[in-house]
Amino acid sequence: MKTFLITFFLIFSLQSWTKADDIKEFEMEGMSIGSSLLDFFSKEKIDSSIVDWYDDLEKNRYISFAFDSPDFETYDFVDIWTKYNDDKYLIDTIAGVIYFGNNKPIKDIENCYEEQKVIAEDILQIFDNAKKIGPSTKSHSGDMSGNSTYTDIYLDLNNNYEIVIGCYDWSEEITKKENKHDHIYVSIRSLELEAWLN
Repeated sequence: MKTFLITFFLIFSLQSWTKADDIKEFEMEGMSIGSSLLDFFSKEKIDSSIVDWYDDLEKNRYISFAFDSPDFETYDFVDIWTKYNDDKYLIDTIAGVIYFGNNKPIKDIENCYEEQKVIAEDILQIFDNAKKIGPSTKSHSGDMSGNSTYTDIYLDLNNNYEIVIGCYDWSEEITKKENKHDHIYVSIRSLELEAWLN
């Protein structure tokens, strides 16, 4: 049975997870590494969900998608990356985003930092050989003022994948100007894609 990577208000259920050897055992909104987007969305929905957030990077390597759905139970939306020209749309990397708010599991940035550490420690109990890196805070390149930051914890799983748990703190100016909002981001990422992003 697959293990669901649903965090925050279900975080204590992580305590009952058994040790996992395969990253494909983790799911976000039913999707996991190696599964096909075609099992979850129509071809039309997939094509309309392509985003160009990474159009400054090397072309012909990956395609990125952003999905939202009224059927999602945990995340506000899910980012997915597939290899370029993969007509099966096999998921290489998947990430879930939850915005902060009064009716959300994460209320504000300070609460996010607390939950981020709890999530990381729970996942470390599942993967014996995982190595924790961080937390590390950096200014976000999307805000030239330097007032917006992101704080990441990396969990190197020693199997060509890592889990990244990030807290994004946008400045009030960026929130008003570009409609970007504070959020927590949980990603199961291939190291190959990580190298591409960097």
